[in-house]
Amino acid sequence: MQDEKNKARERAERRWLDYSVWRPNRQFVPPTDVIEFEDRILVVVEIAALRPSDLSITLLENQLVITGTRERPPLQNAAYHQVEIGYGEFRVEIALPWSLQRDLVTATYRDGLLEVELPRQPQSQISVTDVNVKDEE
Repeated sequence: MQDEKNKARERAERRWLDYSVWRPNRQFVPPTDVIEFEDRILVVVEIAALRPSDLSITLLENQLVITGTRERPPLQNAAYHQVEIGYGEFRVEIALPWSLQRDLVTATYRDGLLEVELPRQPQSQISVTDVNVKDEE
């Protein structure tokens, strides 16, 4: 009887090894798209299972920083066979190539996507004036 239990346990362990995907020490970084338009930058972060209050969006001088935490749901008596969904704290940093209209920046979170729209600061027109040089002779 004990021998049958050992064999069953070995089969279960082999089956577990066949299905396991383990990535130890992997930091959670959500997939992010940065799309540049002529008048704005659109940042799209794929981050499901959050509430807007779980996110923090900060504009530094020339950088956008998005942070948050996605908690793993508590599961009783569960054995994971594959672990690919990232949980825990995350941080996304994006260098901004030009000045922004900071008061017009918007962020929306819908259907697991965070979209941050960053309008470009209009460039001031440079005026060129010809100056005549007088001859002092």
